[in-house]
Amino acid sequence: MIIGPEKKKPTPRQFRLQKMAINNGWTFEKEVEWNTSYLQNFDFFEKRPIERKKNRLKGRDEKLGVQWETSDITFDEGALLSSEVYNTTVHVVRLDQKIPKFAIEWEGFLSKFFDRVMSYAGYEELGFKLHTKFSSKFLVMGDDEEALNKFFTPELIHFLESNKIHHIESNGEALMIFNYLRNARTDEIKKMLSFTQDLLQYMNLEKIPDSKK
Repeated sequence: MIIGPEKKKPTPRQFRLQKMAINNGWTFEKEVEWNTSYLQNFDFFEKRPIERKKNRLKGRDEKLGVQWETSDITFDEGALLSSEVYNTTVHVVRLDQKIPKFAIEWEGFLSKFFDRVMSYAGYEELGFKLHTKFSSKFLVMGDDEEALNKFFTPELIHFLESNKIHHIESNGEALMIFNYLRNARTDEIKKMLSFTQDLLQYMNLEKIPDSKK
């Protein structure tokens, strides 16, 4: 009799993620998912090959009417023979309307590790002169300054000032958020989900102008 490969026992973290999913009516899949093509729609990953993703939590925010997925991903940075391998936990929210494309990063965080020019080719750095605290803490990149000035209301800017999220990016139809160059703990994932719920409410989506074609 041929016996197939033994399945790996779930890790304690995977047990906690599974419990979180059951308690909230979400789904959890611990297996590796090789199809990561949608993440390549975000500028940060356009030129950074993603090896795989796993430990996927999926759900729907009924109040806001959006689908979301949180997963652990492994990606490469640099030339093939000398590439560095990184892990992070990303949270992606599919929106039901168009928003401007942009990237926000905590000032200095990603530039310690990555080539900023490679990350956001075609984007320009935007300043918010009336919000010096915000401008000193965050780097905001985008390709439509007029739309982004309308998008970043004083209320949204104040909310972002009060929270420390290292990377937020819009590809025009979805948001991607991550906070560490490692896999997030379960309590950190809960905070990321809570942050995103609040963020979407401060975005006031029904009033957001379409992004530039």
